[in-house]
Amino acid sequence: MNFSSFFGVLLGLGIVGASIHESGMDAKFFLNFHGVVIVCGGTMAAASIMFPVSKLVALLKVFFLRVLGTHRNEYHQVIEQILDLNKKASIGGVTALNDMLPGIRHPFLREAVSLVAGGVLSEREIRDALEQRIKTVEHRYMYEANMFRAIGKFPPAFGLLATTLGMIALLQQLGKPGAEAMIGPAMSIGLVGTLYGIAIANFVFLPIAENLTVRTEEEVALRRMVVEGCVMLRSQTNPISMRETLNSFVLPKDRVVRKAA
Repeated sequence: MNFSSFFGVLLGLGIVGASIHESGMDAKFFLNFHGVVIVCGGTMAAASIMFPVSKLVALLKVFFLRVLGTHRNEYHQVIEQILDLNKKASIGGVTALNDMLPGIRHPFLREAVSLVAGGVLSEREIRDALEQRIKTVEHRYMYEANMFRAIGKFPPAFGLLATTLGMIALLQQLGKPGAEAMIGPAMSIGLVGTLYGIAIANFVFLPIAENLTVRTEEEVALRRMVVEGCVMLRSQTNPISMRETLNSFVLPKDRVVRKAA
């Protein structure tokens, strides 16, 4: 589990709960059925118009696997493995890499090495094939992030709609006996819808969208490093040159340092 994201969810809920408690009001007051229906129902309706329902359901899987799921930067491990593969290929040729495929953990690296181990594609053909696969994955991941970002625009709007309906109902009662006593309570109830909209957008949808965007950028950078490594693997590049080229993709603290044989 990604404890950073899980901690952020708990922290957000804690901040909202603490704010309600410090206001001195009864927490039940904020459980406004009118506001929940308009904000959540309206957001779901708008999202269903924008995207197929099947893709909206798939967003739950994306949230649990990519946002709350375990996430590690594997640059160091991938560089080490590519260098080991290069050593193996220098002894038995690129076809010898087939024996090492089951031990490669990163799926894209395993996929790339399988193209090299086939011994059929040229360096240019390997690069073109892998670059296209990176574009495909990047487009899919960014599409998911942009879905959360697009949906995040709706809760504040529907929260304002709930507040507007509450104000209309209040104004309709003005002029009747005792109407002045209803103004404060009615306005506070109406504003709960706006609170729901702002909280849902800024605690749920927008942070998830930014989380997925950052992860996509990191994953694309890692895959581009794999492409360079596998192209050099195909050309049987000098191990030191390969190491330094791969190290250029990472910060100094993550670089691989090996003593010369």
